[in-house]
Amino acid sequence: MSRLSLKDPSMRDAETAAARLWRDRVEIREHERDEARAKVRIAEQKLVILTAENDRLASENAQLRRQLDDQDDTGMQMEAIRTALSPLLTEA
Repeated sequence: MSRLSLKDPSMRDAETAAARLWRDRVEIREHERDEARAKVRIAEQKLVILTAENDRLASENAQLRRQLDDQDDTGMQMEAIRTALSPLLTEA
């Protein structure tokens, strides 16, 4: 039975081809990993931007609600004044 040896040119070629295939797979996986990491960084940056925008809008919304509440209070005060003055105005 003959023993396969790396001294055999066909075995060296097969070994070289297998090594190239393995190296190519490693490079492809490294490239995919790097792309995935870049996508994660972009997603994290977008998250920071959107969180800041959300906080800004929530603050603006709270401010607008306070203004509406103030207007409601002013409207109720005006109505109370009208109600209180109405008898005085009808007497005159």
